[in-house]
Amino acid sequence: MEKCPLEVWLWLLLVMQPNNPKTNQLLSRYGGNATKTSTAIRDENLSCLSESEKRRAAETRNGAVQRVLKICEENGIRIITLDDSEYPPLLKKIEDPPIVLFVKGNIAGLENELVISAVGTKRPSEYSLSVTDSLIGTLSKIGAVIVSGNADGLDSAVHRACINARGRSIAVLPCGLLSEYPKGGNKLRAEIIENGGALVSELLPYTKASIGYFHQRNRIISGMSLGTIVLQAGDKSGSLITASCAFEQKREVFYIPPHDIFSKEYSGAEILARQNAVPVFGCADIAEALLKNGSTKTAVSRKIAEYETVKQPTPRASTNDLKPRKNIEEKNNKKSEIPDNLSAEEKTLAELIAKAPLDIDALIDKSGLDYETAVGALTILELSGVITRQMDGNYTLSVE
Repeated sequence: MEKCPLEVWLWLLLVMQPNNPKTNQLLSRYGGNATKTSTAIRDENLSCLSESEKRRAAETRNGAVQRVLKICEENGIRIITLDDSEYPPLLKKIEDPPIVLFVKGNIAGLENELVISAVGTKRPSEYSLSVTDSLIGTLSKIGAVIVSGNADGLDSAVHRACINARGRSIAVLPCGLLSEYPKGGNKLRAEIIENGGALVSELLPYTKASIGYFHQRNRIISGMSLGTIVLQAGDKSGSLITASCAFEQKREVFYIPPHDIFSKEYSGAEILARQNAVPVFGCADIAEALLKNGSTKTAVSRKIAEYETVKQPTPRASTNDLKPRKNIEEKNNKKSEIPDNLSAEEKTLAELIAKAPLDIDALIDKSGLDYETAVGALTILELSGVITRQMDGNYTLSVE
């Protein structure tokens, strides 16, 4: 895609307005070139344009564009366009990506990251809050970038869990970056940025939150991510709309099994289960589903290396050390070797697995590790390629 001037993209946004499917259709017609598209909208009396769009095309001048640029510059807002190298690569692949993103913070490098979105109800139960804190905290420590909506309830809990784990999160706002939503949420916004994350919106900076736009921004939350976790949802929850967007975008969808299958607060889980979403009992379930896509494995392994550097007193020499020392002589019936760069917990589990295939319950029993520690270590071993989870639930050492 040819790089076009920022002013042209902003003019296109002001004329066509955010989340207008006709904009991407016209861009496609003109080879993704914003300059050619804008010229056609202004000069060719296109039949697909509404009267209001034609009027804005005739009336929008450079002064309006410059005012937006000035507001963004004065408030530390960066403008990232569809032809920008920093534009989130997964988001660019959806059917109707935003042509412009307004950003505060850091969204660079997402093509090399494990990006997961997590959403849920505004009125969470204590069970869901506890699950969110544990699951999202663990994903953050492994190195995942977490995307959510910064709304009251579980969205805010997601960002808070990332902050507590010193992880990176991205908040996709239902308003402009200079409009406060939710009320009193500016402190959390600041902490998200301080922890290396970002605030993102496709709306002009002072745009107020509106009910209609909540549904529209859900495509961005799911579109930025390899998979979406629904933490808690009723049968009419907006979180199910995010899940629906993820299904349409051919991304993974996960859900947390409810602690009460008869509660209406969790009725969304049944809907997702019937759509073949993946139930999540721990990070290993997410890893197993995502690793079906081999393109994510390198990024995951690199982030594990960073996690291990923090967790262990002696850091690993390089990301390459994560590659399992697999014994290439399997054909000669020789056993796979256990890498020497594992943590104590990982080594304990790997040595037990080397003796005989074991499932997680047997490993916890024999190792004496608690459930959370064992699951975390098994997740790292599996993502690093040291072990493999078989169809019967048993773990074995991986071999080439």
